[in-house]
Amino acid sequence: MNRKQEKEELKNYIEHLCDKDGYAVVDINIDSQNMYDPLSLKGEKDLCGEIYDYIETQTNVVPAAIPLRIRMHGDFGENDKEEIKKSMHRHYIMKSFDISWDLVANFRKMLLLALFGAAVLAVYLYLAITGNNAFMTEILSIVGSFSLWEAADSFLLERPRLRREFRNNEQSLNELIEFADESGQT
Repeated sequence: MNRKQEKEELKNYIEHLCDKDGYAVVDINIDSQNMYDPLSLKGEKDLCGEIYDYIETQTNVVPAAIPLRIRMHGDFGENDKEEIKKSMHRHYIMKSFDISWDLVANFRKMLLLALFGAAVLAVYLYLAITGNNAFMTEILSIVGSFSLWEAADSFLLERPRLRREFRNNEQSLNELIEFADESGQT
């Protein structure tokens, strides 16, 4: 399969997911007996991780600009519906904090490695011009180059991935959650 066919297949998949309002719709069949994580406590219930995994799997290729509509199928009471909405919101808020902290840590790592690499390379240049210790200057050259390379890796590879993850989480945080009764009506 060539690249053009892959793009066409992806476009068809996204069009298949979208409804007339422009939302990417994910229908989930939930057993009300097993929908909560058994490790979560009554006051801070969280949904089973398989539900979040399923949503992520279904929407992984949906661009962040397309809003999500999650349609839960099952037998839910009003309390369950509110608890599900609160649990999902709390889950994505916590994930948002985690990604934000990763972005801050990435920035610090990038900055410190760049500064350290530049300082080591400055010492290397000074010793290369004024000294005759070739072994030490080569070690400094390697350490400085490696530090700058890791800083570039953080900026060019890790940071865009974290930003994409943040946008995808924002998409999930703003998703519309609906409940369908047994007949499939919302």
